[in-house]
Formats: sequence, C-alpha cells, structure tokens
Amino acid sequence: MLLRLDAQTLQVPPGMVLVPGGTFAMGNADGQDMEKPVHEVEVDAFYMDSHEVTLEEFGQFVERTNYVTDAEKNGGSIIWTGDAWEKKKGINWRFDAAGKLHTEDEKSQPVTHLSWNDANAYAKWVGKRLPTEAEWEYAARGGEKGYKFAWGNEPLGADVVANVSDENFVMVVTTWPYTEGYDDGFTFGAPVGSFPPNSFGLYDMSGNAWEWCADYFDAEYYSRSPKNNPRNDEPTGRRVMRGNSWDGRPGLMRASRRTSDLQANSYADTGFRCVKDIE
Repeated sequence: MLLRLDAQTLQVPPGMVLVPGGTFAMGNADGQDMEKPVHEVEVDAFYMDSHEVTLEEFGQFVERTNYVTDAEKNGGSIIWTGDAWEKKKGINWRFDAAGKLHTEDEKSQPVTHLSWNDANAYAKWVGKRLPTEAEWEYAARGGEKGYKFAWGNEPLGADVVANVSDENFVMVVTTWPYTEGYDDGFTFGAPVGSFPPNSFGLYDMSGNAWEWCADYFDAEYYSRSPKNNPRNDEPTGRRVMRGNSWDGRPGLMRASRRTSDLQANSYADTGFRCVKDIE
C-alpha cells in the first residue's frame, strides 16, 4: 500500500526526515546502459537520515560493540598515496583519504573506508536499515519532482551546491577530471551539512561520499524490476552504491547514476546513510 504521509502527523526520529511515498520515473534514457530502461516506480513513505553517518556516530558504535570493520580484517583500504590510489595495510575508518588519522575537528565528516557489511551492521545496531536504490534515487530527485540532480535540473554552475571533483581537489589529485571554475572548498571529505539540502531536507545526496544501498547490483535489473518498492535480493556478490563523492567527475553527478562494488570492499570515498520504516 502506498503511504502518503504528512510530517505533522508523525513523530519523525531525530536526525531523520520524512520522505513521503510517491511515484517517479527511475533511470535515465541518456545515461549509461545500466540506467535503462526508464521505468515507473512507486515507493512507500519512509524516514531517511538527513546526512551521511559521521565519524563520531560510527565511533560510538565501535566503542559500544567492539565492532571490527572489514578493512581491519582484510588488509586495509584504499588511499591516495600522492601518485595513485592504492590499498594500504592498517588503513580503516579512522583515517582520511590521504592516510592521515582523522582529528577531533573532523568528527562531523562522513565516515568512510567502510564495506557494505560494515554499513549494514551499523544500520541494524541503530534499529534502521540501508535504503533500497529505488528509495535512494526517489529521495535524491526530490520525489515526484523528478530532478535530474539532487540540487535541481541544471548542471553545476556558479553556486556551490556539492562536494565534488573541483579546482581544489585537482590541486592534489592532478590527473583527475574536474569541473573547471568550481571550488567547493574541500579536497576530500566535508563536514555533513556543509552544502544546501535538497527539496526533502537531505544533505549531500550528491558528492561527499558514495553511499551503500541494500540491493544486490545487477546492470540489467531495471528490465525486470517490479513497480512497487523494488529491491534486488538476488545474490550477485556486489552491492549498489549511489550519490558519488568528493571525487565526483563532471557529467556523472546524475541522481540516476548507479555503480557497485563487492560487499566486503572498502574505499576512502565510500560511506552510507540509513533509513527507517514507518510503523
């Protein structure tokens, strides 16, 4: 049953926003093949974290549960060495993209170097779950408004609206494509909420950190996706990631853009946010 609810009639959990149920056109006819075919999807209302899970929040989880991440068990995570992106032993969620330990001043940045397994474990601990990719795209687009980007329908311009590959980033990672003339003020991660929220009040739905979703990844899933609350539970070993990060390249910031990785892999630019069902 499609739930269309008003936030005034519900007690929205702290740190979350109500995403009303609705119908939207999922995918992009001008995007990559995996974004096709465009198909109508209907999602029930749900709550979504207003921002990506932070270093401070994940640190509380580790402190209280003694959780050990996949990066700590599997030989480290990917960092920028100054010449290339390389996996380094000892790198985990406590480090930034250059392999430096995060400082106390950075506790409000999105936690990264996390696998899907890590994100899922945290979500369960706080009584939430990871979003389906349909929920994620619907929320990023502004629901039935169907925006092409989280900030609207126009490509990046003079207004600073997201943390992506920019004039600042390319001073460090000099070989990376970037949006010329655009400077968001951050090389890697930015504190959550540093940029304007989208029309639902959700921050960083484009850029800052890739976000794990619940679905297994299948490039051809859209051709058989059901209309109502789709979620791909057919195991493939890979999980969906959405939203791009601080290394988001020009032309690839669409809300419809999909990518994936092995669910035990960890990267410097990958984090997550949670959702919660309405009971």
